Amino acid sequence: MHSLRETQRAFCDAVLSGQAGGMVELLRNQGIPAGQRMQIYRNNNRIGFHATLQATYPVIERLGDADWFQQNAREYQLRFPSRCGDLQYLGQHYPGFLKKELAGTDYEYFADVAALEWAYQEVLTSADSKPLDPARLGNVAPDDHGRLVFALRPELRLIASPYPLLAIWKANQAGAKTASTDEAEIRLDAGDSRILLIRRHDHIELRELPPASFALLQQFVRKVALGTATDAVAANYADFDLGSTLQQLLSLETITDFHLGGND
Repeated sequence: MHSLRETQRAFCDAVLSGQAGGMVELLRNQGIPAGQRMQIYRNNNRIGFHATLQATYPVIERLGDADWFQQNAREYQLRFPSRCGDLQYLGQHYPGFLKKELAGTDYEYFADVAALEWAYQEVLTSADSKPLDPARLGNVAPDDHGRLVFALRPELRLIASPYPLLAIWKANQAGAKTASTDEAEIRLDAGDSRILLIRRHDHIELRELPPASFALLQQFVRKVALGTATDAVAANYADFDLGSTLQQLLSLETITDFHLGGND
C-alpha cells in the first residue's frame, strides 16, 4: 500500500521522466487506458513548460531558432522541473543552465542574453515604489553625506556583460526581420554592456549607463555608504564626478530611500 506522498512522487517522476514504471498499475482504466492517460499528462506538462519558457525568453528562441529552443527547453525541464505553483519562477535557472551548456562555444553569449531577459521579467513583476524626492537630501548635514546609504527601487535591475546585449536585444524584438547577430549587423566584440532596467509607468526602460554611473549603482546594491562607494568608484575611473553622477541617478529615479549608516 503506497502512502499519498509516495504516490504523488511516483506520479511526478513518471510525468517528468516519461517512464511510467509501476504508476500505471495504480491508475484505474476509466474510458482511456492508464498508459494513454499518463501520456496526456506528460504532453500537457511538456507543452505548458515550453510555452512558459518561450514567453520568458523570446530573444533566446529567436537567436537559436524554434527547433533548438524546443529541445533545449526539454533538457532544461529535465534538469530543473517546476517546483512552484507560480509559473513565473519556472525560468529562473535558465541563464545559469545555458552558461554551463554553451560554455566554450560560439553561443556562450546566449547566457548573458538570457540573464537580461530574466531581469526584464523580475522588473516586470517586482513591487511598486516611489522615487526619492531629492529635496530630502537637503536635510542631511554635510558632515553626514559620506554615511548616506541609498536603497534602490525594487523595480530595477543591473546587467553587465562583455557583449553588446542591448543591441542584440533590440535587434531581436518582435517585428525585427531576422534573428540578428550577423557580422554585418552586430559584432559580438563591439563592446561590453552596462544596462539599467527600470519599470516606468507604462513600460520597461532599458538604458546603457556610463561605466562610473553603473559602478556607483553596484555599490548602492551592496548597501555601501556613499563615502566608501565614492572612493571605490574613483579608484577605477579617473574622470568620475560624484555630483554629476549622483544627479544623473536621481534624475533616472533609481533611488527610493536612504538612511545614515555607521561611521567608516
